[in-house]
Amino acid sequence: MATAMPKRRAIGIVRVSQKKGRDGESFVSPEDQRDRIQGACERDGLRLVDVLNELDVSGGKPLDERPGLGPAVRAVESGEAEVIAAAYFDRLFRSLAVQAEVVERVERAGGRVLAVDVGNVTNGSAAQWLSGTMLGAVSEYARRTAAERSAEAQRRAVARGVIPWPNVPPGYRRGDDGVLVPDPTGAPIVAEAFRMRAGGAAVNSVRAYLRSHGIKRSFHGVTSLLGSRVVLGEVHFGELANLEAHEPIVPRDVWQAVQRVSVPRGRRAKSDRLLARLGVLRCGTCGARMVVGTSNRSNYWIYRCPPNGECARRTTISATMVEGVVVEAVRAALADVEGRASAESNTQEAERALDQAQADLDAAIRVLADFADESAAMERLSQLRVARDEARERVERLGGAGTTVTVNAADWDRLNLDEQRALVRATCERVTVAPGRGADRITVELFGQ
Repeated sequence: MATAMPKRRAIGIVRVSQKKGRDGESFVSPEDQRDRIQGACERDGLRLVDVLNELDVSGGKPLDERPGLGPAVRAVESGEAEVIAAAYFDRLFRSLAVQAEVVERVERAGGRVLAVDVGNVTNGSAAQWLSGTMLGAVSEYARRTAAERSAEAQRRAVARGVIPWPNVPPGYRRGDDGVLVPDPTGAPIVAEAFRMRAGGAAVNSVRAYLRSHGIKRSFHGVTSLLGSRVVLGEVHFGELANLEAHEPIVPRDVWQAVQRVSVPRGRRAKSDRLLARLGVLRCGTCGARMVVGTSNRSNYWIYRCPPNGECARRTTISATMVEGVVVEAVRAALADVEGRASAESNTQEAERALDQAQADLDAAIRVLADFADESAAMERLSQLRVARDEARERVERLGGAGTTVTVNAADWDRLNLDEQRALVRATCERVTVAPGRGADRITVELFGQ
C-alpha cells in the first residue's frame, strides 16, 4: 500500500499597512487575506502551519524589520516550512531589493514563494524572473509615488496654514478650512500663562493656573507650550514654515521674554544610589521613572514616583530592598553569560528602533496631513509619538554605544559605582515596582528575555 506523501508546509503572511496608509495601499482586511491564503493552501495541497501578522507594517521596510516575512524566510531556511504564501503580491513586497533577497534565499533553501493573485514568485527562468521583477517594480513605484504625493500634501497644508499634526494646541480650535482660529475661552488663558512665566512664575505655578481653567498638561507639556511658536501665528514643520498661518494669541515681546526666563538650578548633587537617574526603575502604576530621595528628611533612602507627576497611586520602595533585588538579577545574568555584559549591542538596537519609530511617525504625519481632523488619525499619530518618545528614552538611558564591561559575577563588590551602573544598564531592560509591600512586587526584565 502506497504511503501518502506528506503535505508541504506553508507559512502565511498577512500584512496591513495603515488604512489610508503609508504605502498608498487599498485596505484589505487581515481576515480576507487569511481566507484567501487558506483557500489556496487547500487547493494546492499545502498544510498551513502558521499565519504571521504584519499589522501597520510598510511593505517597503528592509527584511530584518519585517516581523512576519523575516521569520518566515528563516523558517524555510531551517527546514520548518517549504512555502511562504500571501493573498496578494503587494502584501509581500513593495521593495525590489527585499523581493530579490527573499526569493533568492527561499529558493536556495528548496522552498517557494506564493502570491495567490499572481502565482509563484520565482527566478526559475529568465521569463519568470522578468515577470516577477516587473511586478515588483510596479509595486515599489506605487509606494514611492504615494510618498511623493504625501510630501506634496504636507507642503500644501503648511502653505494653507494648516498644522500637519492632529493635536490642536490650547488656546485654539480648528476652523472649517482646517486653519487654527483663537478659541474665545482658551486664548486669554494661554496668553495669561505666558505673561505669568514672563514675569518669573515657576512652570509648576503656570501649570496650576492652566489646570484651574481646565487646561490639563504635564510639566513637560507646559514647557512645550511655553516654547511653541504656534501661539505667534506660525506653523513650522521640518524645513517647511508659514510665518503668517493664523492669528497669534501671544504678543511677540511676551513670547520672547518667556524664552529668556531661566531658573538656575545649580549643579545637581551626584547621588551615590545605584539606580539613581539610570531611568531603569519604573512605577508599576503610572510607568514614570522613579526618583531617589529620603523619607521625611531622614537618612532612610527610598525610590518614589516623581513629585511633579500625576500618579493615581504613588509608589515608594526602600532603596536598599530594590537595589538588592536588581544586583542579584544582574549577577545571575552575568553568570549565565560567563561574566560578560555589553551595552553596545543593546544601544545599537535601541538606536535602530528609535530611527524606525521616528521614520514611522514622519511617514504617518506626511500621509495624514490632510486628515488631521479625523479622530482615527489623531489617535494613530498620538500612538506613534508615544512609541518614538519611548524609543528615544531608551537610547538616552543606555547612554550611547561603546560601553563594554567584562566582569565575573563574583567580582561585583570590587567594582566602583560607575562600573556597577554600567552593568545594570547593559543587563536590565526595566525594573517595575508595583504598589504594596515587600520584594515580591519588584519585577526585573532583562535584555533578551
